[in-house]
Amino acid sequence: MKKLAVLSLLAVLGACSKANAEKPDGAENYVLKCAGCHNPGPGHPGTMLLKQLGRPVPALIGRKDLELDYLKAVVRQGLIEMPPFRPTELSDDEIAEIYAYIKDANPPVQTPAMPAKKAP
Repeated sequence: MKKLAVLSLLAVLGACSKANAEKPDGAENYVLKCAGCHNPGPGHPGTMLLKQLGRPVPALIGRKDLELDYLKAVVRQGLIEMPPFRPTELSDDEIAEIYAYIKDANPPVQTPAMPAKKAP
């Protein structure tokens, strides 16, 4: 009887293990790990800093000028205020999936918070 209970418990734990859980794809990982800083607009430090420096503020989504090796280097080493991500936080495969999402997705529509004033 005890063996049956132990085997049942192991079967239940195996079914609930993280290895069997569905892992996030590139789009989900972008939202979880990148969007908070890199989406355009107020409250996103990665784009606000560029705007403060007077530089163009391109959204990451839809960028065609990024290369995978550059993205991996920035993710692993960090850049300016961006902290580095360890391989345990984002694997190379997950970075490649995020890269594919960034390249293929349509850039977000960027609308100003307030309409521009018309010239008199």
